[in-house]
Amino acid sequence: MKSPFVAAVLAALTLCLVAGVSVAYAGGSTVNGTSHCNPGDPACGANPVLTGPVPPFASVRGNCPDFLLSDSWAVNWVDGNSVSHGTENKNGDWGGFTAEGPAVLTSSDGTVQYRGHATVWGGGGNNKAGQSEGGFTLSFNASGPVGTISIHAHQHSTTNNAGTPTANVFSATVACG
Repeated sequence: MKSPFVAAVLAALTLCLVAGVSVAYAGGSTVNGTSHCNPGDPACGANPVLTGPVPPFASVRGNCPDFLLSDSWAVNWVDGNSVSHGTENKNGDWGGFTAEGPAVLTSSDGTVQYRGHATVWGGGGNNKAGQSEGGFTLSFNASGPVGTISIHAHQHSTTNNAGTPTANVFSATVACG
């Protein structure tokens, strides 16, 4: 079962990948698509980029406020840029994305606790044999009335041609000052 922390990141990334895709045919059975959107615009569908509480497996350093570990919170884009791209042909599918811009972390009551910058990038693909791989990296660095915060999350997974997971790595670090 995925934590809300992971699920929010994956949901936001999926929405960034499919929002506003313009498709161009490069001949034959190859399909290429690229999309651009402002992740802070509700039409982009990229918020929230991350939700809490921080999962138990995450490394937490410094003097973090209690609400990060025990309460609902969200990191939301305020503005920014995102681009995603994908290619599909007879050999498989591949895609990637990047989103960056100003973001805020709000506590469950909607109070902005931190203002800063978020960056998310990643991608994945699969081949005609059924092997797949994918992953993302997320960084959020900010400051506010309760101090500074740095959140870093990384995920990568692969499967073999039978669909059996061969690697699954997820790490998250939250540092407060």
